Amino acid sequence: MTSNKYEVLTPALCTLIWRSLAFLFLGFYWVMNNAEEAGILFLLFLIIMALARWRIEMPAWTTLFDQAVCIITVTLWPGAWFALAIPVFEVMLKGKPWFMIPSLIFLIVEAQSSLMLLLILFSAAFTGVALYSWSKSVDLYKKESDRERRHRYELESFKRELLSASAQTAKMAKLEERNRISKSLHDHVGHELTGAILALRAFEQLWKEGDPQAERLFFQAKERFSESSRHLRETVRNMKPISTLGMESFKEITEQFNMCPVQLNIYGDTSKIPSYLWGILEPALKESLTNVFRHSEATHVKVSLDVSESIVRLFIFNDGVLKGSSGYGIGLRNLRQRAQSVGGSLSASSVKEGFQLVCVLPLEKDEQE
Repeated sequence: MTSNKYEVLTPALCTLIWRSLAFLFLGFYWVMNNAEEAGILFLLFLIIMALARWRIEMPAWTTLFDQAVCIITVTLWPGAWFALAIPVFEVMLKGKPWFMIPSLIFLIVEAQSSLMLLLILFSAAFTGVALYSWSKSVDLYKKESDRERRHRYELESFKRELLSASAQTAKMAKLEERNRISKSLHDHVGHELTGAILALRAFEQLWKEGDPQAERLFFQAKERFSESSRHLRETVRNMKPISTLGMESFKEITEQFNMCPVQLNIYGDTSKIPSYLWGILEPALKESLTNVFRHSEATHVKVSLDVSESIVRLFIFNDGVLKGSSGYGIGLRNLRQRAQSVGGSLSASSVKEGFQLVCVLPLEKDEQE
């Protein structure tokens, strides 16, 4: 899109220039033809109408007043014939040529067909049509630009909403998984443990009394403890994902990168990082290492993951020089939007020693507990 500072000529400016030149010509013609009083009054009227049109959007039919004054003034000052060029220009500038019919009829009746007059009127009409077409093209271009910006804004807003909804979905899935685990522990492990404790209490009382039923209650409590232990192992086994997640996956990504050495430093408790934030940190690491492989000749990569009480900060640095790329590609732009959707930030920039990426994500209070 062309910047406004390069738009030197506009339809409005060209219209102002044409009006100014027309009045200069009429003023010069008036001076050269005895400077009659009717002529100066007529010119003042046309100037006032032109200034009004410059400041106010006036309809095309108002040019009928200009034409009527021109026709009346012709009897007092012959230069008013040339002044008809001004309403001709204004009518064509509005794209309403039929409002010139009264003047055309008058010209035909009065048999005014001098070459200079016809040339001036034709030039005025042609200039008005040209500026009218140019103005319409500019308006159409502005509307298309506004529509494109609006669509781009709506698309970006929709994209942010999708990313935010994705993060919220991940949180809800996490809460649902917590509820499922707690329900499983309560319905199975908790129930068996409660039954085992009651059986042990009954066993203790019967054992003191020497009742032969004590042995049966003891084995019953033992079976309940075994059953609760089995349910606990199954619950823990179902909690473990098939593929590695979190810190394990993070280490695997760095270990599998064989282009150059990768130094991985971990600070803080990574267990505080929820799964939906790992869904941003891991792609950021992969994208950074992919860019190292494709666009630089780095000899060393440094990765630091710092977990504090309120934020997670990922810092990735390589000592290579970018080739054929500059900062944000599609992958990094998408990652930055994903980081912003959860209230964080992601920046990538070239520095004197190489290239670095910094991703900062917030930790919510319920995630820290």
